[in-house]
Amino acid sequence: ANEAELVGVTRMNQDWVFEGYQANEPWIVVLGVAMDHDKLAKAPEIESPIEVMTQYNRGTRAARSLSNLIQSLGYHARPHGGPMAGPVLLIPPAIECGMAELGKHGSLINRTYGSSFRLAGVLTDLPLVADGPDEIAVDEFCTNCRVCTSACPPNAIFQEKQSVRGVTKWFVDFDKCIPYFNDTQGCGICIAVCPWSRPGTAPRLAEKMITKRARRASTG
Repeated sequence: ANEAELVGVTRMNQDWVFEGYQANEPWIVVLGVAMDHDKLAKAPEIESPIEVMTQYNRGTRAARSLSNLIQSLGYHARPHGGPMAGPVLLIPPAIECGMAELGKHGSLINRTYGSSFRLAGVLTDLPLVADGPDEIAVDEFCTNCRVCTSACPPNAIFQEKQSVRGVTKWFVDFDKCIPYFNDTQGCGICIAVCPWSRPGTAPRLAEKMITKRARRASTG
């Protein structure tokens, strides 16, 4: 999808739509754009939020380009970047289409880029085929890892999963996170220090965790 390194497709779910907005398209194409980890790792210094916005801009360009292509085929398409740039939460469809799993830090973990990527999306009525979720045992890894929890300056990341609107999931206390995030013009420390985000590490970790899960299942 043009500039994007990652792409996934899933059916739209109205639970993902922000209150007061509409998204009646049957499909969403989720795009992922990789970040320069060396710049991300400087968080909370200004180089990191500049890199974040650079990649969000690139994701928005990729979404616009894909939208233009779909429209040229005679179908409806509506692009948006992230975050807070459209009617739909992008993390849930990204999980649903197999782009990543949710990490303890509240961000996604991908089997290639770890958490060092950003999202954009295209809502469309172009007939598509949905991708399936991808499981790389992130839950097991995060349960035993404290790197992001220890590195978070405002202590906003919970060590254990929390019940959120009836769903048990990894959760970040944004009442603590956002003030620090605003003070630093965009923090990103948690995804920068995530072991999965180090260049070249995620594929090896994914293979290790999947193998460990399979071995446990065969002996259990």
